[in-house]
Amino acid sequence: MKQLHVIGEGSTAQIVALSPEKVAKLFYDHVPDHAIEHEYMIGKRISDTGLPVPFVYQIEHIIEKRALIYERINGFTMTSYFGSHPWQAIHLMRRMAKLQVGVHEKKLSSLPVQREVLLRKIESVHELNNDDKRKIYQHLEKLPDGESLCHGDFHPDNILLPKKGPIIIDWADATRGNRMADLARTLLILRFGGLSEDISSINLRTILYVRKFLAKYYKNSYNRHYAFSAESLNKWMVPIAAARLSEKLPHHEKKKLVSIVQTYLKDEGF
Repeated sequence: MKQLHVIGEGSTAQIVALSPEKVAKLFYDHVPDHAIEHEYMIGKRISDTGLPVPFVYQIEHIIEKRALIYERINGFTMTSYFGSHPWQAIHLMRRMAKLQVGVHEKKLSSLPVQREVLLRKIESVHELNNDDKRKIYQHLEKLPDGESLCHGDFHPDNILLPKKGPIIIDWADATRGNRMADLARTLLILRFGGLSEDISSINLRTILYVRKFLAKYYKNSYNRHYAFSAESLNKWMVPIAAARLSEKLPHHEKKKLVSIVQTYLKDEGF
């Protein structure tokens, strides 16, 4: 078999081109079979909603690797497009917010429950002590459930921009739950996510200032399509920030997330 053309890599898999119409997501050995089957089933269910997503074909073995076969989408990620067209940032934030509102209008009762996923993630976090976790659990119990389709990792790297319009990818963390929780995660990623570990302190401060402005604009854009109170969103920031600490993140991002959690925990009204 000829050498496969790798077009993307992540923490769980490589994406390789199979043909002009198809790509394969080749999973690394540490990914369990049930996780691959879960992603396949979610992909099928999401396709049925009518949302702009790649079609998922089947599970296969390619060069002795377990693989999911997806429709190939030819387009830049929103992140890379923003990098080459920074003057388009405001337009992209508006477009992305409208897209996320459309996701949240959908409902899929067969998906994992958002609250249960958050609890499992928070339990595995090493940066928080047991007393911190207990307070977060108690806070999470008071927050309202929801029935919205939540992507679970909605950010510019998971939006492709082909000529036919934006396509949302990477639905492995999709849940049913409260749309404010999903929005809170997106805002945290917009503010702090995806920054290099090697970035200088001066550049970091500058980028974080710009990121803060863009995240605020994104939140306001979402609010124009779906009205919500600042309080209803802010209540989700602690459990979402705490759950994100379970992931492999740069030190400076984890430091920011811990700071957010600790600031809220010290609030007497928490």
